[in-house]
Amino acid sequence: MSSQPTQKSKDLKISNKQVINPTILNEDKRKLSLLYIINRMERVSEKALTALIFEMKEKGMDLGYNFNNIGNNIFSHSLKEDITSLLYLGFIENDLKTKKLSLSNDGKEFLEKSQIEEEMKNKLDSTINDLKVKINAIDEEYNLKMKNERRLRNGRR
Repeated sequence: MSSQPTQKSKDLKISNKQVINPTILNEDKRKLSLLYIINRMERVSEKALTALIFEMKEKGMDLGYNFNNIGNNIFSHSLKEDITSLLYLGFIENDLKTKKLSLSNDGKEFLEKSQIEEEMKNKLDSTINDLKVKINAIDEEYNLKMKNERRLRNGRR
């Protein structure tokens, strides 16, 4: 009796992504607004950022993101892609310990040189100020969850 090895195959999934570079970003008002919002929030979790932009849309400040809601979780594929693009460009960074997004030095420099209309900045500032307490509460809840997960992992070692 001879045993023959079974063959396994892996499928390669190919998807098209637009190449992003700083020149293209200057013309993308949605990503520029996202960069501005992250800068204003200083350090924000992706969950809180998603909630903020969702709440902004609910208040009539639509930045062009579509949202899905499953249970109590709000998510947006297009927002996730924009965050990934900004991370790829090195304009934002994700703190590995806190899992919070913030602008990198390159991002701050780029934002200073970019052309965001003053009226847009004022609208964003006003809406962020209105929602900051609620968003900070989401971030604080996220911090507690992260601490508990770290505590549980460390306790199991």
